Formats: sequence, structure tokens, C-alpha cells
Amino acid sequence: MVLEMIDHGDIGRIMEIIEEARRFLISYGNMQWAGGYQSKPLIEDDAAKGIGYKIEVDGKTEGYMAILTDDESYAEIDGKWISDGPYIAIHRLALSDAVRGRGLFSEIIRKAAELGRRKGAVSLRIDTDDSNQIMKHLLAKLGFTHTGYVFFEGSAKPAYEMIISPRL
Repeated sequence: MVLEMIDHGDIGRIMEIIEEARRFLISYGNMQWAGGYQSKPLIEDDAAKGIGYKIEVDGKTEGYMAILTDDESYAEIDGKWISDGPYIAIHRLALSDAVRGRGLFSEIIRKAAELGRRKGAVSLRIDTDDSNQIMKHLLAKLGFTHTGYVFFEGSAKPAYEMIISPRL
């Protein structure tokens, strides 16, 4: 698996993956993306800002995520972050139908953590919708700590953090 920054030529495939992920989420009652949150303009903005990453599996683009080094929606939390040091945040994580269920999540997180350490991050933060039981299970399985709730799109989202590098 390879994690690589996207460019505008990747956006068509990324949108296909997001639509597949949206249908999957809705199929088990998770309406997190049902309102169109993962839009083409948002992904184009990610590309322009250099925060959009494609996930390549066997040489094909099969996933997408945005990796931020600062996230204003994480400035306030109903709870407490583990670290007050530099962090990276993962958003918009989507996998294609072709690779979903193949156990790639831990490798994706490992690659994101490697990138975060290179950027000087101490921790990795992520949030999800309360109805996303699959994501919450995967985060707990990988050792993320539920730290509280952040507010996004008008609702509280469970927030998680994992230390990826000891503070020097």
C-alpha cells in the first residue's frame, strides 16, 4: 500500500471512491455522508492545499483521505486531548468497494503516523459520526483513546487520539 498526494487528475477516481463509501455507509444506517459532505469542490480544495492523499493498493487508487496538520474544528473539545503537542488529523477516509474488508485500516493508520512523525506530529487525531460503529470499533482496536466530542456539521462527533511519537 502506498500513500501519495493527489493532483487534479486523481479527482474523478477519488469521487467514485467517495460515492462507493457513501453508499456503503448508508447501507448500514450511517448517514454521516448522506448530505453530500464529501463534495467535488472540497476534494479539489484538498488537492490545492496539498492535504489530499490517495491510497494505492496493487498500483491502483483504491482510497482517499485528507491529512491536516491543524484543524480548527479540533480547537475546542468537550473532553480533553491527550497531547497538546503538534498533531495530524485524518478526515474524509474512504475506501473503494474493491478493497473494503481486506484489513487495510491498520496499514493506512501506520502510513499516516509515519507521515505525521515526519511532519513533527506527536499524535494522530480523528473523529467520526456517532453512528459509525465500524470506525469506532477499528479505532478502539488500534489503540486510539476516545477523548471526548468535537462539534462539526451541527452535531457532536466522537473524537479519538493516539500518540505516535514521544515528545522530545
